[in-house]
Amino acid sequence: MEPSKKRKRDPKADESNTEPRSRTKLRVMSPDSKNDAGPSKAAEPRKVDSKPKDQRRKLVPPRPFPTVARGDSATGPRSAHKEGKNKICVTRKTPLGAYMRRCKDIILKDGYKSLHLSAMGAAIPHLLRLSCALPSILPHAKDEIHTTITTGTVEVQDEITPEDEDEDISYETRSKSNLLIVITIGDGENQPTSVPAKNAGKRANNHSKKAKSSKQKQPVQLVFQEPEQ
Repeated sequence: MEPSKKRKRDPKADESNTEPRSRTKLRVMSPDSKNDAGPSKAAEPRKVDSKPKDQRRKLVPPRPFPTVARGDSATGPRSAHKEGKNKICVTRKTPLGAYMRRCKDIILKDGYKSLHLSAMGAAIPHLLRLSCALPSILPHAKDEIHTTITTGTVEVQDEITPEDEDEDISYETRSKSNLLIVITIGDGENQPTSVPAKNAGKRANNHSKKAKSSKQKQPVQLVFQEPEQ
């Protein structure tokens, strides 16, 4: 067995261990020292605005398209409208899926080859998502679908009603961003809608019935032969 060797102590390591540890200093505040620092912020009273606040009501902005075309009845149902179906004002209240189904029916069932979509303010991102999603659900090639984007600014008015009844109602004008997207398929010319098969059969039956009734109503011609003399 080899004798165990004693390790020599390093004098530098001993000196590092003997260094005093840093002590945290605690400062005791006397009650008199608080007054020297000044009053606390929580004790300061809050300033209340004595001016009455005016009520602002946003008025309806002008529409880029008329609600009902000139040739259609304003009191009738929307399904009876023939013109202006392809002009849509996009808002955030209507979900994206409803707009996609509506635009698809306008192109496939009604035979329109162009869509005019408009949006203002916060509804612009909704319109952009709609314009990007429409080409994927239409049975047309991507080369046939053309998109035109137009940006603009519309002036809208706000009605300001003061709390003081003696003051008059005033109006303020502000600007609002507007976006118009026109989606065109092919040359953009509308095609006449095809008559459904059920209606075509009914019309053919009605036509045959009318022809039969007209034949029955015709008077019978009688021919009398004169006797030979």
